[in-house]
Amino acid sequence: MVLPVPPDHLVIFGRPGSGKSSLAERLGAEFGYDLIRTGEMLRAAIRRHDFLGQRVESHLAKGDLVPDPLIFELLELNLKSPGTDRLLFDGFPRTMGQVPLLEQFEERLNFRIECYLEIAVSHEEAVARMTGRRVCPKCGTTYHLIARPPRVPETCDLDGTRLERRPDDTKEVVEFRQKIYDDYAVPILRHYQEKCPEFYRKVDGNQPLEAVYVEARRALGMDG
Repeated sequence: MVLPVPPDHLVIFGRPGSGKSSLAERLGAEFGYDLIRTGEMLRAAIRRHDFLGQRVESHLAKGDLVPDPLIFELLELNLKSPGTDRLLFDGFPRTMGQVPLLEQFEERLNFRIECYLEIAVSHEEAVARMTGRRVCPKCGTTYHLIARPPRVPETCDLDGTRLERRPDDTKEVVEFRQKIYDDYAVPILRHYQEKCPEFYRKVDGNQPLEAVYVEARRALGMDG
């Protein structure tokens, strides 16, 4: 089997601070993907202060992984039948326990992941990036004080809301999240590399975002 070009359904992996969410936003805007972002779904639940949000808030604030059953509930609430829609999963699966959850949704909603894309970045580079990250508490758009600053300092370009540092972007939590990625996500990468190497792609995430975007488009067969 060969990788469909371009893939209709894909997953982007990358350690916290890799820039995978920014890459996902650009791919979604340019190629019409619906973004399935469990991290933003969790933060939206917390902002709503609903029952699900109350249950996951303590996990997210510590930078810990949200238990798989809660992730399943979250996706059930947000992931509808895609039909012919193009889906891009950003931040899911995050544990080996979530791999079969994705397979369940593939079966239930009749789609197949056609590419697993890894944005590979070093631990040190990821930590440096995360200390400058800011997010809009209203729309969820992410900025970086150096790499992707807003037009007006500390203000969201889209809705004018004052930007905030995420509670999981403190130095201690950042380091803990890197360890969580090494412990839980790296086995997922190995799993897909071994199970379906023909659908696995890897790009150098230590480059500036624009260079990463160009390389990712090339890897996905989107460069013309």
